[in-house]
Amino acid sequence: MLPSRILMNAAKKSNKPPVPVEMYPLFFAVGIAVSSACYFTYRHFAHDKHLRLWKNADLSALDDVLNEQVKKEALEKEVKQE
Repeated sequence: MLPSRILMNAAKKSNKPPVPVEMYPLFFAVGIAVSSACYFTYRHFAHDKHLRLWKNADLSALDDVLNEQVKKEALEKEVKQE
């Protein structure tokens, strides 16, 4: 009985990895999926000509609306001064 107790104690003390080896391919596949999603999202935001972001803000009509409002206010001031 003595040798079996020694072997059982040795088995209890062995260092097992915290993650099963079978999970490594799953981690790899999820890592590839997340990295490709990040890459294609970046490509979409950086190179899409139809998005109104930093590079093509001239597609926005906001400047026209703001300039029209400023012109209306200037005309109202002139009318009040006269």
